Amino acid sequence: MVFGVLVRAVEYNGNDPARIQHLIKVHTFARIIGKADGFDENNQKIAELAAILHDIGMHNCEKKYNSIDGKYQEIEGVPVARQILEECHVPGWIIDRVCYIVGHHHTLSAIDGMDFQAVIEADTLVNIYDKHVEDKERIRMIGERLFKTKKGRQLLEQIYLSDVYTNEV
Repeated sequence: MVFGVLVRAVEYNGNDPARIQHLIKVHTFARIIGKADGFDENNQKIAELAAILHDIGMHNCEKKYNSIDGKYQEIEGVPVARQILEECHVPGWIIDRVCYIVGHHHTLSAIDGMDFQAVIEADTLVNIYDKHVEDKERIRMIGERLFKTKKGRQLLEQIYLSDVYTNEV
């Protein structure tokens, strides 16, 4: 199920290597967080599927709004995510949960479960690097505000708050 959705999401993003790289990295971190924190099978699947699809609406945002603003991503991502999940024969209740996360992933007050939390943390771990955030105090504040899982906090510390971290690409 997860593999099929991953393949479809990569295909959907076509020749956009930045978005493909992003979804693969976010998926990997969400998988690590869920497995390390002992998510049950359903929460693990949902976290992974939502991580893969969280930014799937970006192409439509650019076409419709000439913007990738978070509010537009939340609107445009849900129909695309739902279509991919349906094509991959994902059960309806999982589709509904994944679409809720995709449709709210820029609304932190909407986080209502560890599946959703893992997606936010995974996306943040990737975005810190991709956006070249180097200020450790800023990273520490992001961690205090957003990170709730044990593994997510550990990854943030290990990757970005160690003495050797530098974000040189």
